[in-house]
Amino acid sequence: MSHALKEPDCDVKDLFDTLWDAHFGSLLANASISSNDPQSVVFTREIGHFLRSFPYREMLNLRDDVKNNAKAVLLRNQGNRMFHPLVKRYIEALKYYNESITFSEKGSEERALAYGNRSTICLELRRYEDCLENIRLARESNYPERLAEKLNNRENYAKQALEKDKTKKKKINKNPARRTHEQAERQLKLSYSAHENMPQVANCLQLQRNEQFGRHVVTNHRLNVGDVVMIDKPFVTVLDDLLRYIRCAYCYHETIFTLIPCEGCTLAMYCSEDCLSKAHQQYHRYECAVIRDMWRICGDIPVIALRTIALAIDAFDHDLEALKEHIECLDETGVNTFTMDWKTATQKNIYDTVHILTTNQHLRRRKDLAYRIFLATIVHQLVMERTELGAICEVNAETKKLLFDLMLRYLQISQCNKQWLCFMDYKLEESLYDYDGYATGCFPLISMLNHSCASNIKRITMRDGRCAVVVVRPIAEGDQLFNNYDLHHLKHDLEERQTAMRNLYNFRCQCEACVNDYPPITELPETGIPTNKIISGYIIHKELESHDTRKAMKFMTVLGACLKKKAQKYPEFEVCHSQVQFERCFQILYSYTSKLPKFWEYCNP
Repeated sequence: MSHALKEPDCDVKDLFDTLWDAHFGSLLANASISSNDPQSVVFTREIGHFLRSFPYREMLNLRDDVKNNAKAVLLRNQGNRMFHPLVKRYIEALKYYNESITFSEKGSEERALAYGNRSTICLELRRYEDCLENIRLARESNYPERLAEKLNNRENYAKQALEKDKTKKKKINKNPARRTHEQAERQLKLSYSAHENMPQVANCLQLQRNEQFGRHVVTNHRLNVGDVVMIDKPFVTVLDDLLRYIRCAYCYHETIFTLIPCEGCTLAMYCSEDCLSKAHQQYHRYECAVIRDMWRICGDIPVIALRTIALAIDAFDHDLEALKEHIECLDETGVNTFTMDWKTATQKNIYDTVHILTTNQHLRRRKDLAYRIFLATIVHQLVMERTELGAICEVNAETKKLLFDLMLRYLQISQCNKQWLCFMDYKLEESLYDYDGYATGCFPLISMLNHSCASNIKRITMRDGRCAVVVVRPIAEGDQLFNNYDLHHLKHDLEERQTAMRNLYNFRCQCEACVNDYPPITELPETGIPTNKIISGYIIHKELESHDTRKAMKFMTVLGACLKKKAQKYPEFEVCHSQVQFERCFQILYSYTSKLPKFWEYCNP
């Protein structure tokens, strides 16, 4: 893995906590609040006034993100150490070379050498087309003449090897009917007819609202284990920072061998000029100059918030005045994700469904709201100073205020509604594949589902980035569908869940798991369960560790039947263990599996 971008010494929350104790706490406690001057407005005014003379840039070490050939050399040398014949950690070497490429200046020898080194690894891993692509990139970046012969020899070898591979493939008898489970996808589809206006939602689901649950989703007939009832596409996504030198920052494909850099920052890499261009046009132009600092001081939340703003601007053809007029005229109570016609919906319509997602601002404690405003003020100022939005707002104070209001709003929406997009990644320590996040995003429809620490659905990220909602516990007619905000009782104890819910979402969870204090799976007793059942469960667990799609298909049926038959015994060990394995079957079959481990036959992990 690459190192995390967030720097503990530059944590904006730590700085705020210090200032709260020394200054903001008493200042804002004594601030005059009225209906004409509400709390958020007063806090914004006071914090903004304070920051105008406070050296937060120096204390957070905020700095322009610029190319640095000297650092590129250091990174390439680290890659060379990983590539050494006695080390042979080629995947780690590739990450260093990719980072070196992002820091190197366009057309520099430093970049050309990193591309050349990357071509050597491609050759070692038998990726001959990628080898040739890196040789082309190296030459485009003015590869030094003194090393040209070495590059030419590598090119000739790769071309010859590629021709031999093509000849071998022609001799292989291809049978289209014998496609692998990975290729023959078996795409997840809805288990029931879709809503007339929502092809991605089963027609048995209904959006309701009441005082106890707010907006929530119920079913008008019984749902069985394994039913697929929703397939949602995120409006906004952000690649996890640990994968920035492995995946394309736009399409998220795992293209570690041929990534190319954004020329404006040292963070974003893309699989092609097409993805680079689309990202720049849609959102990266507004975040490029500030994205590294946002990651450094706070993590992904401000990045999601700013990208949501950028996508909104893009939806209105980069006309900020048009966006402003739209928001001012928008009747938020009239935006309903379940009545909107998704067949004809535009990006503007879909943006509205994200804009009205809950912020929980009315539930926030004074300190929490002040922190959001503190962060919004800093990020907003960076955007004004470093991006093209600053020049636009110089002549229009109302537009400047709009961007601040949206930043504050989307910081809160991102915190309350972000979900992981996941894939099957190989965990070297455990010697098995496990579900892990590759990006975070906000989903218009899935965000309508409330949380439970003993949820009855599971989100399964499909290979195309959409997310399927799969029933994992039977749901009776009229009952609510419950999502899980990555705080399930099987993994976290009651105190841990309650603390996280209060800090992240500003509410006290009163789901069945919290009311009844369901224990984590490691504390569930196995007493009373027949020995053969326990052995059978562990056999399935070990079999699925092989990550074999045929076994996953076989056991999915067995586990589904068990969950349906013994639903009333939840949370007994056998039921919970079966549910975890049932979910794993779906992940093996329908989520993307990292291809990098297959190259370990040529090198060390």
